[in-house]
Amino acid sequence: MSLAWDMVRHRFAAFAGTFIAIALGVAVVAGATSLWASSRPETPRRLSAAPVLVHSPTVGTNEDGYPEYRSWTTAEAAGLARRLAALPGVTAAVADPAFYVQRVVGGRPTGDPESARTDGHAWSSSVLGGYRLTAGDAPARPGEAAVAGVAPGTRIDVLTARGPASWTVTGTTDGPGLYVADATAAALSAGVRIIGLTGGGDPAAVAAAARSAVGTDGTVLSGAARDELEPEYVTRTRWLGAQLLIAMVGLGSFVAVFVVAGTCALSAAQRRREIGLLRAVGATPGQVIRMMYAETLVVAVLGGAVGVPLGALAAVLLAPALVAAGLEPAGFAVTAQPAALAAAFLLGIVVALAGVWTAARRSSRVPALDALREAAIERRAMTLPRWITGLLGVAGGTAVLAALPSLSHNAQSSAALGAAMLLLVAAALLAPVVIVPLVRLVTWPWRRRVSGMLIREGTLTGTRRVASTAAPVLLTVGFAVLFTGVVATISEGAGADAAADVPVALVAAPDGTPGLSEAAVRVQPGESYLASRVLVVTGGRTTGHDVAGADGVTGVVLSRELAGLPRELNLRFADGTTTTLPVTAVRADAPAAMVLPRELIRRHDPGALTGAVLLDGPAVPATGMRVLTARGYAQLEIDAEGKIIDLFLAVLLSLGVGYTGVAVANTLLMATAARRAEFRALRLAGGGTSHVLRVTSGEALLAVATGTLLGGAVALLCLLATRRSIEDELGQTIALVVPWGRNAAVAAGCALIAVLAAGGPVLRSRGNKNG
Repeated sequence: MSLAWDMVRHRFAAFAGTFIAIALGVAVVAGATSLWASSRPETPRRLSAAPVLVHSPTVGTNEDGYPEYRSWTTAEAAGLARRLAALPGVTAAVADPAFYVQRVVGGRPTGDPESARTDGHAWSSSVLGGYRLTAGDAPARPGEAAVAGVAPGTRIDVLTARGPASWTVTGTTDGPGLYVADATAAALSAGVRIIGLTGGGDPAAVAAAARSAVGTDGTVLSGAARDELEPEYVTRTRWLGAQLLIAMVGLGSFVAVFVVAGTCALSAAQRRREIGLLRAVGATPGQVIRMMYAETLVVAVLGGAVGVPLGALAAVLLAPALVAAGLEPAGFAVTAQPAALAAAFLLGIVVALAGVWTAARRSSRVPALDALREAAIERRAMTLPRWITGLLGVAGGTAVLAALPSLSHNAQSSAALGAAMLLLVAAALLAPVVIVPLVRLVTWPWRRRVSGMLIREGTLTGTRRVASTAAPVLLTVGFAVLFTGVVATISEGAGADAAADVPVALVAAPDGTPGLSEAAVRVQPGESYLASRVLVVTGGRTTGHDVAGADGVTGVVLSRELAGLPRELNLRFADGTTTTLPVTAVRADAPAAMVLPRELIRRHDPGALTGAVLLDGPAVPATGMRVLTARGYAQLEIDAEGKIIDLFLAVLLSLGVGYTGVAVANTLLMATAARRAEFRALRLAGGGTSHVLRVTSGEALLAVATGTLLGGAVALLCLLATRRSIEDELGQTIALVVPWGRNAAVAAGCALIAVLAAGGPVLRSRGNKNG
């Protein structure tokens, strides 16, 4: 290890690329894992002061894999609360009926629409969050409320599922939410799902007693288990953030291995004489391998020592951005995660050793005399394994593209992406074969000029160097064109398809709210559906289904997917009540899994909201509503998803370009520094520093252009195949959309890095008589 340390210390420039790649990789992994580990489910703040919580029973999972619960009726919750309040160690058992409410300021609803669905509570449940009045009195009558930050006596405008209302603030609380009289909350909410237990008894003993009292009528949670009560929309938000963080870890690790492997391979090639000398004085292949492993281990430890604190700092700085982007819930903060940081450090070492494996094995087999031989011409860039792997990639990618039309619509997009990956990797492997004819073609007009001839011949002589520079550019530009093109094309097609599904020109849509209130909908001319969810009990099994409430409907109207259900259904509504209704029709165009009479849904789900109104006349202005065209309405959901996708693309492309910059810069820095004798000869022949810079810059730009052309060509070929699969799925012709500006910026960034990296060693050696 002492020899390895001395080698790294005295020749650190040769290991700079590996050091930077490992430091960045460890920083990415450390930051991402710290964010992920900090983003764990939490007990809702409004329930955090209750050591034991009882949730209504679950009946399985819904379509998205989340638990499906049934509510207690108000009477059931009251009876269960009385039994629980009588348990030893329990001071009070308080039900928490939650309902939709939003403050309205300046005529516009405020706050987060999703959290507003449960922002309203009964005043008695404020004790579950430990909230108290700082001024005024508790609400006792309809139209009264307790709110944080508002003085008693103030009139506030609110929006509920019924419509706009004006409430009088009777008390100021020290916690978020809007609290009303218990009777008012019961009238506005759809049943009860939470009962909190307060008191000074041992939580474990109270929880055990509560389980005996509750039986199968609910689930008792205490301690960390209360975190399971985190709202579903918050869990979804955390899941989205986790996908981005996982992608960052995967891409960071993969590209770090790629960069380290390329750096080590080039370093080993340039150290052939040194390794040959070691072999000549008796070094065995095993000693050569151990030496390279030891050197890389030293660099990995140094890189990890730098990357870990950088990642920890980046996690703290990125947390607010993730919250703003909707990938983490409000209030999210990074906590100390020593295990995540240690794992990132160890992963950096593993990545470094994996990257050097091939170079070490190849160097150990170099004959001493062959390594001591000097030649201006590089050894052949295309080895037999590289030929075989590259050609297999071309054959596999082409075969997948040819088979796309015969695959199912669901499989076509994944197959197209797989084909693109095969072809891009194959293009990177076969780049040395393409470089020679491509360089001859591109440089043909300048072949008789001095600089043009030098660039041309230098590139043709150093195909391995050019291929090492072009490969990361090829992959980065190729994936950039592919990903951005696929997203833009799908968005274009989805927008046209969604707009075609809206049979009217104008739509009344929510504006800053999770849905439209009943007051807003009733005055609009047009068709609308009240959204809710019901549980269906068939054969002893309970399943949840989305339901739409519509005027003029009797009984239950089923969608075609549910046509196999019995002709008479046992239903449990959002408020926990049950009834039996006949199936009166099956419709292929049903707006939801089930359609029920609107008034029936409203009666059993006071918090139900309407998604939109398909207007057939002039809209009537209403709070929390806006009028959009059919295309604008269809674009709302696309834009919401597009925002997340754009963030994913921005992060992944930034990582890709960053690592590509490291790979390109390191390759050119090492290669240019090794050509000092060549540049000295050029100066002796009359060329100045500017001539040398033109040659190195021209070669660098030529390598970047080669990678850009190859990567872009492969990506466009795959995009055309992807567009065809999208057209088949939608049944209509769509345009191929490629964000050329964004991809040009990626290529320009690679070119700038390449020119700076190629010119750096030349400028440093200016004025040096030895080189």
